[in-house]
Amino acid sequence: MVDYRINFNEPIPQMIQRLKKEHTNFEIIFKRTEKCINENAIKDAIKIIHDMSESIIKHAVEEEARLMRVIMQNAKEESADSIKIMQEHNWVVDFLKHKLQNIEDEINQQQYHRQQQQQLQLQLQEKVKGEINEFITNLRNHFSEEEQIVFPLALKAD
Repeated sequence: MVDYRINFNEPIPQMIQRLKKEHTNFEIIFKRTEKCINENAIKDAIKIIHDMSESIIKHAVEEEARLMRVIMQNAKEESADSIKIMQEHNWVVDFLKHKLQNIEDEINQQQYHRQQQQQLQLQLQEKVKGEINEFITNLRNHFSEEEQIVFPLALKAD
């Protein structure tokens, strides 16, 4: 269980360094997930994403609560791109809380009918691979945008 409390006393520069380290740690997990996908270990890939979901959500909540607060207080006129990037957290949470469960349900349902529907299972497997790969790619791009746009502005605003 992830502790969702936010330390509002942590200095912004230290927080940004920690968030960057979390991005690096998430990247390691993404590589493990992609390895599972490439080996057709879809259930393992889903489990990895599921296991990291609370950490990703806490990470997003911290960015919104701390960094955007500083940006909106001290650099509001430069905040448009940062706001857009923070809004991307919505699809991240939606994927983790809803779409991932739908994927799991589809796989479980498909396995129930495995013998009659071998071809459909292969199609579903490819679909799931694509959805997980798209999630990872989008999250990598999001992290990059945060590091290039949001974090420097938050440091400047602090």
